[in-house]
Amino acid sequence: MPCNLCGSFDLSRLFTATRSGKQVVCCRRCGLVFFDPQPRRAVVLYSPEYFDREFPEDQAADQIRLAHRWLARIEREIDVGRLLDVGCGVGRFLLAARQRGWETVGIDIAPAAVQKATATSGTTVLQGDLSGTRPAGMPSVDVVTMWDVLEHLLDPVGDLRRAREWLRPGGLIVIQTQNVNSVSAAWMRQRWEQFVEYHLFHFSTRTVQLALQAAGFEQIRIEGSEEFCRDALSNPEQPAGSVPAHGGGLRDYLRRLRDFAFVSCGYDAYNIMVATGRCPQGE
Repeated sequence: MPCNLCGSFDLSRLFTATRSGKQVVCCRRCGLVFFDPQPRRAVVLYSPEYFDREFPEDQAADQIRLAHRWLARIEREIDVGRLLDVGCGVGRFLLAARQRGWETVGIDIAPAAVQKATATSGTTVLQGDLSGTRPAGMPSVDVVTMWDVLEHLLDPVGDLRRAREWLRPGGLIVIQTQNVNSVSAAWMRQRWEQFVEYHLFHFSTRTVQLALQAAGFEQIRIEGSEEFCRDALSNPEQPAGSVPAHGGGLRDYLRRLRDFAFVSCGYDAYNIMVATGRCPQGE
């Protein structure tokens, strides 16, 4: 299959992932990492049991608190307005957004998610994906969010282009996804915990920037997830992308040494990244 980002068929086989048994390849032209072959349709893994496992009730309060931190950061970039959450899951981010005054809409491919998210958030949740057009009469939005969604999509670059069609000029897209150029991914290789069956594409800071550029976004910024949602007054001296501190002891010292060695070779300290971009003002 061709690379979803650049269309090249020049692929390098890396290994077979331990967790999924899938072949992992890398595009020699642009560096996108993905499973080959890809499924021909949406992976039928998103059952009610999947959402119960990924979004357990005993973690709901923590997830809503984290959503408020994400939103506080977003609100430093753009005024409260209309927001679309793609792959909204059980709707806890939508709930937090509504509590802060956002006018919200969610979309998810899984019927189980639509049912749960509607009940949780009390907002409009559409069943489907971005391949359809924006419903008639539904205005464009100020923000599109994708929290741990991009890696699940069959056509991630195409869906980024389609997400732009929902945004007003100057609107903001916010994407959280795993970083295949992280120290953790480099160290674990085929045992990396993100090489699970339903993660089809694996982006690095470079390839997620290329994907957003290909989709027509500008003013792109990429940072570690902890940095993105860190409170303004916490850790103000910690530089972006720095290796987080660990506790004491020989094992922790060796881990820090390993991490610094990988970072010095061009890998990123953060395993999860957040990318933001703007829809051009002239549109």
